[in-house]
Amino acid sequence: MHELNLDDFLLFAQVASAQSFSTVARDRNVAPSYVSRRMARIEAACGLRLAHRTTHSLSLTEEGEVFLEHARRILEEFGQLQDGIGGRSKSISGVVRISVSQLLAEYVLIPRLHKLAGLHAGLSVELQVEDRLVDMADESIDIAIRAGAEPAQAAIARTLGTHGRALYASPTYLRKWGTPKSIDDLSAHRLISNAATQSHNRWEFLGEAAPVTLEVQGNVRVNNSASVISLALNGAGIARINDVVGDALVKEGRLRPVLTKFVHPGSNPVYAVILSTRHRAPKIVAAMDFLQSCFSEFRPSTRAI
Repeated sequence: MHELNLDDFLLFAQVASAQSFSTVARDRNVAPSYVSRRMARIEAACGLRLAHRTTHSLSLTEEGEVFLEHARRILEEFGQLQDGIGGRSKSISGVVRISVSQLLAEYVLIPRLHKLAGLHAGLSVELQVEDRLVDMADESIDIAIRAGAEPAQAAIARTLGTHGRALYASPTYLRKWGTPKSIDDLSAHRLISNAATQSHNRWEFLGEAAPVTLEVQGNVRVNNSASVISLALNGAGIARINDVVGDALVKEGRLRPVLTKFVHPGSNPVYAVILSTRHRAPKIVAAMDFLQSCFSEFRPSTRAI
């Protein structure tokens, strides 16, 4: 086993988490055959079969579970060593891996990421952009940005801000279909719903006598939030959108808010989550401070923060 290196342990942990060579290959930007060969080399070094592999599935053997437990411990200890040694340096450097949803990446982080270089020239950022909840330990994620999801007990979280949801439509759509003046007017309009997240289709309003909730089926349905926004931008109808993103598009003139006096936006926290063993690392502290500054810029017009 003396032939194994740190990246072997990391790759094995990633494969165990994803249960797929192709997923790990895609994340690493390599061919699946490369991951397969690496796994075979790890097993040869151990002299044991660590995983059962078929055409459609992958699962760990009993020996593989033992190997994974030690691999995670080795990776965690190495991370703590890096943090401890790095903390003695006067400059902040290293790579911070951040997991973030597509919408928050596109509309919040990416437009501001250049500012981080001016603050810490030696700090690099690797963004993992996808909507799923990642396994931070197995996938070597330093910071996970999560909207609305409560952090696990083994994690430390900082609240970056809050977001609500409001109604928006493109200027093109409103010119063609008119602007609704009341909740009842929505029945005559094209509405966009999210087929993947039913809670996003529960449109809440402040009625004259009591709160009103519409369970929207949608004239157009799509299974992710990014496509909901694309449909709204292209004039397909009225959509209920994260107001951090929606108000940014209003400022650009690409969307307009709808029924602002009636919409109840709600309040959902946005967290930056780190593992409890890493929260004192200088590069993590610097990245967390930067993320806080990114979200503090938002003061959406359709709600109060």
